[in-house]
Amino acid sequence: MRKRTLLLATALTTGLLTALPQAATAAPATGPTADFNGDGYGDIAFAAPYAKVDGQGMAGYVAVVYGGATGLDPAKHTVISQNTAGVPGAAEAEDAFGEALAPADLNGDGYTDLAVGSPGEDVGDDVDGGSVTVLWGSATGLKNGTTVKDPAVSGHDHWGNLLTAGDFDGDGRADLAASAYADPYVIRGGFTTAGSTGAVQRIATPETSYSVDALAAGDTNNDGRSDLALTYRVRLNEDETGSWSKGAAYLGTASGLDTALPRPLNGGTSLALGDIDGDGYDEIAIGNVLSKENDHSGSLGGKVVVIRGSEGGPVNGDAPMAELTQDSEGVPGADEADDGFGSALSIADTNGDGHGDLAIGVVFEDVGTTEDTGATLLMNGSASGVSRTGARTFTQATAGVPGSAEAMDYFGTDVLLADVTKDGHPEFMITAGFEDEGIGAITALRGSATGPVTDGARSFGPGSLGQTRSYGAFGAGLIG
Repeated sequence: MRKRTLLLATALTTGLLTALPQAATAAPATGPTADFNGDGYGDIAFAAPYAKVDGQGMAGYVAVVYGGATGLDPAKHTVISQNTAGVPGAAEAEDAFGEALAPADLNGDGYTDLAVGSPGEDVGDDVDGGSVTVLWGSATGLKNGTTVKDPAVSGHDHWGNLLTAGDFDGDGRADLAASAYADPYVIRGGFTTAGSTGAVQRIATPETSYSVDALAAGDTNNDGRSDLALTYRVRLNEDETGSWSKGAAYLGTASGLDTALPRPLNGGTSLALGDIDGDGYDEIAIGNVLSKENDHSGSLGGKVVVIRGSEGGPVNGDAPMAELTQDSEGVPGADEADDGFGSALSIADTNGDGHGDLAIGVVFEDVGTTEDTGATLLMNGSASGVSRTGARTFTQATAGVPGSAEAMDYFGTDVLLADVTKDGHPEFMITAGFEDEGIGAITALRGSATGPVTDGARSFGPGSLGQTRSYGAFGAGLIG
């Protein structure tokens, strides 16, 4: 595999690969986690943050494809940009509207809303100040929007480059965590369409960081309050050469996140929370695609560390629940330089056994002699954690998966396990962020009692939603 530059790896891991699942709140193993139109079926949202909108390059747009009894139907969709009526701002070059996404019912009306980050937005004279907009759910889906105020306009730029949501104080109202590169905050609910919110809490990293790379929320101690996990990078030397990726978890309390006692986590570039061993406590899965030459906590081809949840929160001692590379027992493939193992993560119970299964993106995996086509893995959960048996690999060369394995498709840019058919079996959605030289596409594998199957798989790109087929990274930030 050819060697990639640090610039490319950084651009992918801090842009396309962190909306993670980045994003997203922890969710039940089955049932809708995002239901923007309140019909009981799970929906998915994603973005094309680098797409041209009305002639403005990299202005970006977001889209929702609504679920139903037969799965995702691209004919049932909503596309929103900053030129859409009722949405604040205007579609301007390099706004990157949709670079970060987070779903939650922020105003408590029973419909899932969508927080959207536009970190390149110019706000008045503040170049690249960034913005966060809430798009409101309704019986007809997402519509209109309200700006979430930047709590420190003069203190940073790129407000909204990372987002996640959860109920961090357990008051029954969703809160929003948002970052401006190195400055994460929690804006407490409730949110209103008029723009009011609850109090704001600054979340300080344990050490001074120059970048927060991932945010995710879940309940690691099963106390009914969301906890926040994040990863960040610190300089190793005074001359600012070299870096170290680290992580921290903050437990939810009645007064908000406990910032006095952050729990140390492994570093990385992607996060997912979910209950893998079925004991009621969410695990924290951390992917790190960076190599050791680019990050001292990195590895050859990428790794995933899984940290156990417990009554006291995340347990990150000398032996995590799992530390996985493609040379680990039961993990398909081989640990090769710059494969990007761990580019994206998602956790849900795909086979109904009560244990969350772990989906892993391997964004730069070669398929045969075809370079950087990308792959995804699905590893089973078990009572002891990530199972070392029964793992499956999906690529665009897998029988039944639409398309073909082409160089630099980056299949596995984002992954999502979510039930969109209301049958209790999560589908497996996969983004190929650079399909057709940067246009992007999404593949949806149907859920079944035995897990995702390729029979009846669907694939769609911007043309399916009536959008121009052009460079834009369609499918980035896949959430549901």
